[in-house]
Amino acid sequence: MRRPPASGGLASPPPPWLWLVMAMYLSQVPGSVTWWHEQILDLWTDRTYGAAVVSGSGFAALRVMTVSQAMPFLVMASGVATVLLPHLRGRYTEWRHHLVDPGGADADGPSSAVRSVQRLLDQHAPGTALTVSLRARGPSIRVYARGWRERRVAVSLGFLALRQSDPDRARALLLHEARHLTCGEHLVTGLGSPFTRVVGAWPVLLLVCGVGPVAWLFLTHAPTSSMMIVQLAVVVVRLPLVLLLPVIALWCAELAADRYAVADVGRRTVLEALDATRTSGPRRLTGRLYHPPGALRRWFVERSHRPVAPLLLLLAGPIALLLYAVLVTPFGVVSLIALGDAPLTALASGLDLAHRDLLFWPWWAVVLAVVLLWPLLARPWLRLWGAPEAVPSAHRPEPDPASPSPPGHHTPYRRRTHLLAALLPAVVLVVALLPRTGAAERDPVLRPASATTATAETED
Repeated sequence: MRRPPASGGLASPPPPWLWLVMAMYLSQVPGSVTWWHEQILDLWTDRTYGAAVVSGSGFAALRVMTVSQAMPFLVMASGVATVLLPHLRGRYTEWRHHLVDPGGADADGPSSAVRSVQRLLDQHAPGTALTVSLRARGPSIRVYARGWRERRVAVSLGFLALRQSDPDRARALLLHEARHLTCGEHLVTGLGSPFTRVVGAWPVLLLVCGVGPVAWLFLTHAPTSSMMIVQLAVVVVRLPLVLLLPVIALWCAELAADRYAVADVGRRTVLEALDATRTSGPRRLTGRLYHPPGALRRWFVERSHRPVAPLLLLLAGPIALLLYAVLVTPFGVVSLIALGDAPLTALASGLDLAHRDLLFWPWWAVVLAVVLLWPLLARPWLRLWGAPEAVPSAHRPEPDPASPSPPGHHTPYRRRTHLLAALLPAVVLVVALLPRTGAAERDPVLRPASATTATAETED
């Protein structure tokens, strides 16, 4: 039996939201450099607030908190390093996890389980090499990059035993990882990725450099704490939103990989495989930042054959951007009120700033174009990363209502799904193109100099 082309049905990948998030962060580099320059001048000099205020404990806490505000830059830098330095990452990963070639001198030679795993890799992700961890606590099965075009899958001895005792579960786990390879996600995420390490370290950074300064000010009752505590608290509550975009992009990649495995082995086997790979302790908590919660994965797998699954994957990018704008705006309004704005003035300025900075129309134009053109771009994207046109399967594929006609044809149903998904970014793009109110430019807190000038002119 032949599987359908890689771009059709349940095997159809979502848009590369993870790569688009990386591109968005790169586009923000010039603005981030300007912002950091202004922050350094404001927090470390008396240019804006005066020597007495800057030397106070409140500003000392704010300077510490600035480290946690560097998270977008750290995420972007780690992602760029992950993509540009895969050779170093691959060597470090193989050294750290003691990964060896199963047919090399360090191993006893390929077993039947190794040969069967390699055959599956050749079918679903041609050109991928297999390595085996000789450590007891090695990775069950993970992908990693050894070069820009050199990709590998690391497995543990426990996974090879699972391949012998429960071939279907092992096949589900392997196909999940194969989808990451054929979407190019192994260059950004996977075993030894600095990108996922930075994302996973975010809770610790938030506690030390975010919550810590606020707690210190509150406990010491410093003279300047009363005027800083509200502003710092607003910043701390807003900080977790920084990771909203990369986390949703990572979750989308994982859910899409689960759906690819469902297309081959079925929902029940994938659910059993997910239950068998649960982790515990701190690794489980940090892993939730780059892996969806188990309940969400089960819910998605159970509905992977329904229209809601491809629709959610298509909408992941637009929903993440819009959710970020909706959640960030109230914190900006509260910050302005804490700095002395009247509530109505703060609300008008906050909405105007959101219109300018969060509903940035070039982003939404790109998102809309990707959603609309993805039926045409999906197959070239998979071919770019070496996905096969068709792979053999000994299992009956799951029915997919999104692909009722012969695979590879863009049915009216699938076209309707993409058009429905395009409605959200299209509406937001229209709103983003509307003229701004200019309230931020008139705000006395945001533009104190211009407000003073305007007041003087009025008095004259």
